[in-house]
Amino acid sequence: MEISYKSKRLSSQYGALHLNDSYIRLIYGPTSGWGTSIILLPVFWSRGQLYQGARISSSTRVERACLLLNLNGEIAGMRVSTQVRISPPEQDSITAAVTTRVKGKIQLDSRSAEAFKLVMLSSMHRSTTEWDAQTAGAGGHAYEIPEKGWIIQPPVVADQFNLQGGTSEWKINAPSVVIELDRQAQITGWVTPTDDPNDDNVGFWAAAEELLKSWSYNIRVMRKDNG
Repeated sequence: MEISYKSKRLSSQYGALHLNDSYIRLIYGPTSGWGTSIILLPVFWSRGQLYQGARISSSTRVERACLLLNLNGEIAGMRVSTQVRISPPEQDSITAAVTTRVKGKIQLDSRSAEAFKLVMLSSMHRSTTEWDAQTAGAGGHAYEIPEKGWIIQPPVVADQFNLQGGTSEWKINAPSVVIELDRQAQITGWVTPTDDPNDDNVGFWAAAEELLKSWSYNIRVMRKDNG
C-alpha cells in the first residue's frame, strides 16, 4: 500500500505498508531515501518458534487531515488490531501514533528481553560504510551497531529508542526513526552478519516479559540532523 500526501504545494509519497507482513516504512520527504522499517504486529517466541510478521487487512479514512489506518491480523492464533494515525508531514519530518490491542492467549518462551516485542525496527548495517542505520539509541544514550551480535547487552530499560540514519556509501539520506513508548520496556537488538546490503540484518526492539493486551507508541521519522 502506497501512502502519499498531497496539498496545494506538495504531492509526494511518504510511506509504504506491506500487507503481507505488517512492515511499514516512512520517509521524511521527497529528498529522503528509504531505510528502516517498523514491524507493526508484535514479534514473539512461543513454543520454540519465532513469530515475526503476518498478513494484515487494512481500511483507511482521513480524519482532521490525518490518515487513519485500521489494521487487523492474526498471528499464532492471536487476533491483533492496530490503528496507525499519520499526521500531515512537516519540514523534513513525519509522525504517526500507533495503538495495538490483542485478543487471545499464547504461551511465551522464557527469553529475557526477547519474549514479547511490542515494536521492532528492521534495518541494515553491513559495515561502517554500508548501512541504512548508522547508530542505535535508547534512553538518551547512543550505541554503535556491531557487524554481528547484540547491540545492547545487557538490555537497557527505557521508554524511547531509535535508529539513526544519514548518508553512507550504500544509501543517501536514510531517515532516522524514533519510537516513543507509553511505558518502560527492555531495549536491545541483534545484528546478523550478511554479505548482501539488500538484506535487513538489524533488529532493534522494545520487549516485555509477558503478553500485553494493549499498548501504544509514537513514531517520528526525520532527517538525521534534526535530532
